[in-house]
Amino acid sequence: MESTRTRPQQLILVKIFFSGIFLCTSCNRTVGAEPTDIGKIADRSMAGFPDKYSTSSTPDNKGPETDSSFLDPIKHTALHSSLETSTSDPVPWDGNMTTAAPFQGRCVNMTYPKDLFSIEDRRRGWVVLHVFGIIYVFVSLLTVCDQFFVPSLGVIMETLAISDDVVGASFMAVGLSLPWFCVKLIQVVSGHNLILAFDSVIGSAAFRMLFVIGTCALFSGKVLPLARWPFFRDLSFYVLGLILLIQFFLDSVVMWWENVILVTFYALYVIFLKYNAQAEQMLKTRFQKNKRGVTVSFVTEGEKVAIPAVEEDAQGPVDCDEGGGNEDNSGSNDTKLVQSKLLEDAEPLSLRWPDTRQKQATYVFLLPVILPLWLTVPDVRNQKARKLFVVTYLVSIVWIGVFCYLVMWWAHQVFETFGVAGPIQFLVAVMSSPDLITSVIVAQKGLGDMAVSSNVSSNIFNIIASLPIESLLYSFIHGFLPVAVRTDGLLCATVLLFVMLLAVVISIISLKWKMKKLFGLTLVFFYGVFVVISVMMTIAAIKCPM
Repeated sequence: MESTRTRPQQLILVKIFFSGIFLCTSCNRTVGAEPTDIGKIADRSMAGFPDKYSTSSTPDNKGPETDSSFLDPIKHTALHSSLETSTSDPVPWDGNMTTAAPFQGRCVNMTYPKDLFSIEDRRRGWVVLHVFGIIYVFVSLLTVCDQFFVPSLGVIMETLAISDDVVGASFMAVGLSLPWFCVKLIQVVSGHNLILAFDSVIGSAAFRMLFVIGTCALFSGKVLPLARWPFFRDLSFYVLGLILLIQFFLDSVVMWWENVILVTFYALYVIFLKYNAQAEQMLKTRFQKNKRGVTVSFVTEGEKVAIPAVEEDAQGPVDCDEGGGNEDNSGSNDTKLVQSKLLEDAEPLSLRWPDTRQKQATYVFLLPVILPLWLTVPDVRNQKARKLFVVTYLVSIVWIGVFCYLVMWWAHQVFETFGVAGPIQFLVAVMSSPDLITSVIVAQKGLGDMAVSSNVSSNIFNIIASLPIESLLYSFIHGFLPVAVRTDGLLCATVLLFVMLLAVVISIISLKWKMKKLFGLTLVFFYGVFVVISVMMTIAAIKCPM
């Protein structure tokens, strides 16, 4: 099984592992609290929620699902307990939002299958199987992303003739967000109450914007140039989406028509991506005309004006790579160049028995995951299977969702065994993130713009597509009831988010639009600062006025 290229995969695994360990040193006793302590923190966090905005009027008395931690690095990671209400007598909405029952926070676990081993058995040593399962599933995530999901994106580029940043902002971002999005929809349909929280938006945004992009810069293997246009495009839509979301959250409730506005705004973003090349060219032309006009207006009379006839790229002159290369994928419409990077060394997966003992051992170790993938996912690196790239793309997403669920399940069993979460929980969440794994793979292939656009656009999808669709479905099921929003700390959360975005922009500009190791270290440092501030806000060491 030589084509699986296990050695590069192991290198990526080790790199991401130690990156997670570095960040876990920032977590304190709140993240590693006992279950009873987490319940107390939950009670304090819900105490400030206005009773009048409760929508606990579902007929089945199930409690609201809420993300209440700044430290949730990814939306699909629900390794710790979530909040539910225990209201025995729900009060229907009276139109004035004044008759709802107060919240009584209590800790409950996510729904997982019954374990074969009891807690006592696990404490006697059987928990090692769960730890091994977590590691093995992470290798499986790495395999499905590297061998199937990323190559399918390369074929999508070839078929649709679009650039890498557009694919990252659309198919890659949406594909990696779909598993958790579907889980949330299932929870809403199954009758769970819903309460939105702005801090979950902050946590996922910080993880992608700071940690994931920073890790890509650290482990890309070379300096990657970034284009101004894709970053400006995605960041502009993200900021506008945030402004809309904050505006709708201010009254502690979201109406169904406000969700429609948010979803419509995401549809406009998708349409804009479709006409990305035309919009970029129009902006370049207008910018150059304005630049010439400003230059001439400041020239004194009698001087000769020399306007260069060569059209500059939106990124400016191409700088040499530190490793001696001269690569630039920024703003490029050369789809063949992009495809050759994503499908580089694109040999189909082979199940042939290898020659050396080391490769044979790797073959036996990976066969339980390679064989099901080989049987169910068409390998688009095989020319005969390229026409099935849509199937490869969709089935890969299904496998990513399955692997993420297995990680959450087994990690929950480990935490339940020892009664603590701690930094290990944070590390598992980081390692099991498909956003992180896929972005590092893409960055190592030289596509920095694709990695950055994917992470920014994943945040866009979460705030103006996933969140409002989930809320809209809930409103539709319950007679167009408004959805409650927990707004305590909204001011501090908003300030923290925009300071974080400003730090990213300043870092990129100061390092001349290059993803260097210094750039990666800077973003990782800012993420550490974010974690510290979040922990202090969680334990009320920093109190927000609103």
